[in-house]
Amino acid sequence: MTRLLLALLGLMLVAGPAFAQQRTITGKVTSEQGTPLSGVSVTVKGTTTSTATNPQGDYSIAATAGQVLQFRLIGTALAERSVGTEDVINVQLRRVALDLDAVVVTALGENASARSLGTAQQSVRGVEIAQTQRENFFNALSGRVAGVDVTSTSGVPGASSSIVIRGVSSISSSNQPLIIMDGLPVDNRTVNTALLASDKNSTTAFSNRGVDFSNRASDLNSQDIETLTVLKGPEAAALYGIDAANGAIVIKTKRGRLGGGVQYSTSVRAERTTARYPLQRVYGLTTNVSGANASLQYFGAPYPAGTRFYDNLDGFLRTGFSQNHNLTFSGATADNTINYRLSTSFDKEEGVVRSSSYSRANVTGSSQARINSWLTTDLSMIYSYVNNDQVYKGDIGPLMGLMLWPQNDDARNYLTAAGTRRLVTVIGAGTELDNPYYNVAKNKLNAKTNRLITNVGLIVTPFSWGNIKTNLGADTYTSQNLALRDPLSATGYTFNGLLDQADVITRNLNALTVLNVYDHPLTSSVSISGLVGNQVSDLKMTSDAQIGIGFMDPNFVSMNNTQTRSNSNTIEQRRLVSLFGQAVLNYKDYWYVTVTGRNDWTSTIPRPRNSFFYPSISSSFVFSDAFPSVRRFVTGKLRIGYAAVGKDARPYAYSPALESKTTSYGGYGYGFWGPNLKLKPEFKRSVEGGVELSFFNGRLGLDATAYRAVTKDQIVNDIRGPYATGFILFNLNGAATRSRGLELTVRGTPISRPSFSWDMTLNWNSAGAIVTLLPNGIPESYVSDTWLYGNVRNGTQVGLSTMSLTGFFYLRNNQGKLLIDPATGLPVRSNAVSGNFVDRGYDRQPDFTIGVGNTLRYKRLSLDFLLDIRKGGDIFNATEHYLTTRGLSTETLDRDQPRVIDGVLRDGKENSANPTPNNIVFVPSVQTQYYTNMSEELFIEKDINWLRLRDITVRYEIPGKFLKARTASVFLTGTDLFIITNYTGLDPIVNGNTAAVGGSGAVGIDFGNFPMPRGVNFGISVGF
Repeated sequence: MTRLLLALLGLMLVAGPAFAQQRTITGKVTSEQGTPLSGVSVTVKGTTTSTATNPQGDYSIAATAGQVLQFRLIGTALAERSVGTEDVINVQLRRVALDLDAVVVTALGENASARSLGTAQQSVRGVEIAQTQRENFFNALSGRVAGVDVTSTSGVPGASSSIVIRGVSSISSSNQPLIIMDGLPVDNRTVNTALLASDKNSTTAFSNRGVDFSNRASDLNSQDIETLTVLKGPEAAALYGIDAANGAIVIKTKRGRLGGGVQYSTSVRAERTTARYPLQRVYGLTTNVSGANASLQYFGAPYPAGTRFYDNLDGFLRTGFSQNHNLTFSGATADNTINYRLSTSFDKEEGVVRSSSYSRANVTGSSQARINSWLTTDLSMIYSYVNNDQVYKGDIGPLMGLMLWPQNDDARNYLTAAGTRRLVTVIGAGTELDNPYYNVAKNKLNAKTNRLITNVGLIVTPFSWGNIKTNLGADTYTSQNLALRDPLSATGYTFNGLLDQADVITRNLNALTVLNVYDHPLTSSVSISGLVGNQVSDLKMTSDAQIGIGFMDPNFVSMNNTQTRSNSNTIEQRRLVSLFGQAVLNYKDYWYVTVTGRNDWTSTIPRPRNSFFYPSISSSFVFSDAFPSVRRFVTGKLRIGYAAVGKDARPYAYSPALESKTTSYGGYGYGFWGPNLKLKPEFKRSVEGGVELSFFNGRLGLDATAYRAVTKDQIVNDIRGPYATGFILFNLNGAATRSRGLELTVRGTPISRPSFSWDMTLNWNSAGAIVTLLPNGIPESYVSDTWLYGNVRNGTQVGLSTMSLTGFFYLRNNQGKLLIDPATGLPVRSNAVSGNFVDRGYDRQPDFTIGVGNTLRYKRLSLDFLLDIRKGGDIFNATEHYLTTRGLSTETLDRDQPRVIDGVLRDGKENSANPTPNNIVFVPSVQTQYYTNMSEELFIEKDINWLRLRDITVRYEIPGKFLKARTASVFLTGTDLFIITNYTGLDPIVNGNTAAVGGSGAVGIDFGNFPMPRGVNFGISVGF
């Protein structure tokens, strides 16, 4: 007993001074202009003890005398302060264009010094994304990251957005990157209409045309994002494996911090759109012999003098209003052993198009705790509920109905006295386009999504040389989708109404375990660090869909109100098991070599080819540290990297699935897709090199990257095969593509004074990819969903761009002159010879894009704006073609003018030395097939350029204790306020399909899409 008391006494005598040495250090972190900086990482050097500054720039951390505090924030230089006798350490961070000592997020959520990275990546602060006030944070990335291209399908609330890094390399599969949040993947799927029961029949199928559903990344609240890092190529994302063949976007969400308190922000938004096409008001509708309107074509007699015209376009569109509310509670214990954050947000938007709306509610909770010296936990949960009402697009949408509705008729009168749909022609309800008011009132497109994302993280440090990090997570959601085609509408009349309902239930489970080995010296100059790990992903999607045809009561929307019903139940499962490792060699902190390897086992490739290994190697050389004499002029590093990464197929791509059949005796049978037991993974090999430079004491920085990637054995989906096989479509290996590009980021601070500063960032990108091989020598590959209007689609051939367009274009002779039909005097289209689509050199890939961001600060006032510039790339203006073929375009006003088309007759001499010149005169108003059979080729607008003001924000920090708040600010944000372009359509940023369509999709095909609206937000933010 005496020995025990003596031992306890000795322990107290030793431990007492040790505990006494550790104390709480507090302080404030500000910018060079004295503005408090939020989110600054404060770390005790050489330990895992860390915290972050609150919105007022304050921090608190436990440290002992002699330890060093490190202060880091994206875009500023690392600051270090030694802990002495003082308890308050205030720090001012200096903005720099390049900080090689910054700690950045890399693959698997690991942190690494920027100087050690041999691959290209770029980060954006969450506050930059949030201040754009966009409902879908994807749309805030365009122009902010070099090499990232974001395309929204339309300007309707909830429209899906696709994001592509370094261009389109896959011909038919997805080109979108992997989304990682807090270490684990999150689903970014867009509902494919193939899940709807109506898509089982070609007469009722949507085929991803005319409809849209949100991409699931839009469920996230941008106010919860701390940082977003783009890993641009396979080199940077190699550790993520096959899902990151197209790069990765790594999101780190916010955590609580000491003194966080309560934050509330709110904003209101008003939107208007410029969806105004110039329509001719000279010629009226085509009439029949009895004088009745024979169609919605405008090749009739001129309007009588004094005809009253209605501005149906302007009367239909409205001012859109939205509101946003964010409330956050956060804090931490005095010693930062536990922190918490709880945030709620609510968005409600009414779009500029009638009946379009979007509402979203988010609840986010997170907590970190240091349980003891060897165990740390990190728990997070995100719940979201989204309710989205969209409108149809294309020729079944309200925009085309608006423009085709007679301008001498008030479109607001869309009902008869009996309350039924009013028609203006004799062609019938199943052929005449819907009145736009009737369309949005009766045809419904709705999606409701409940989503829960959970993530449990553990860091165990049982030994001094490393730790074990484990993340277990689930991403589950249920999406209830409804598509109603009214019994009296043009799309539903033939069937007396159609009602699609589909409940899509998705469950994604992920488990990630990583053993990290800290930097360990091998010699006095060389050290090594690394990791090994394992990941298991189990993905399951179940769709319960039903279609009801034939409404008994035309005004009662219910599946029970339909006469004929059929079901479609789909189960999609995929499992991925992976082992990976990484080793980093460090020579004197200026030369690094990183080697990685990963092996995946996937369930979507037949054995034994479902197991495949791929490596990567990269190197970083900080030449300004290796040769200190050059620091007087420049600071920087060189980097180079190589990676090979595999990519698997979609589920059930190699084995046919049984489907229920509607034949005489029912039962089950195979569907369209045939087997391919020889299917193997495709491989992408990529090499990149780059340089990062800093001049003038960090005032000017340059980051340049050149890359080249080759994809072989690419899997092309849905290739038509011989019907004698008993199947129609096959998924085959055999395609190859080659990509190359150049990325350039310039950062600078032209002015830096105590009261005024100006920071500028320029992102320049030029990329392109061509097809070098197609499976089995097929002449063309295309995604059928993109054949959405006329005879143009996203077809590609060997030697063409992956963004090319093919179609039934005009025939030409060997000298390039148009071939003219001797019987009509009109040009001959290629389908007169064969059913093959032809190439005419159309490419939607731009020559280059530029994003120019500027931040100006004067005392408490700041101004941020982003300019988006594009040079080149073609766009198919299908809307204009549609209007022209119906006589509404102003280009048809000269229809009474006789003309001769320049070309040669197709009389057998067209390819001779002396072809017969065309001299046949015709009058378009008489031979209206000049317009109605006009080739879409004439409406593919080449070399489209634009200058767009993406967003602009003016913010003022309110001095004093406004509303007794610690901080307060007001802001005014504008989005898409102006665009200067040579495109004649409504908006060159367009996608005729949805983000669910693979390959290049229908990006750059403009048919009946509403443009991005101009929006202005006014808001206030306060902190207590």
